[in-house]
Amino acid sequence: MIEQYNATEPPPGPRNLIMVVGLSLTMRGFIVSNHFDMMPDFMRDMATWIGAGKMKWRETIADGLEKAPEAFIGLFKGENFGKMLVRVGPDKAV
Repeated sequence: MIEQYNATEPPPGPRNLIMVVGLSLTMRGFIVSNHFDMMPDFMRDMATWIGAGKMKWRETIADGLEKAPEAFIGLFKGENFGKMLVRVGPDKAV
């Protein structure tokens, strides 16, 4: 943090990181694998919420294997909302 005192340009990475010291903040990462003990409760609750229609999500679906390259490139262009999926097989209709 000291090296930022006289910096004339913002350093690369997160901005205002020096505020961590000034505000006496504690930073802690979050990773799902630290909470696997909660998985059974999560699965039970989520299944209940989905069944009750309380959970909503959107996905981008491309129909047909021939659309896979276009869908893949679309990922890098931000053309998807939520997951980008390619639906294959004889029953492509929604």
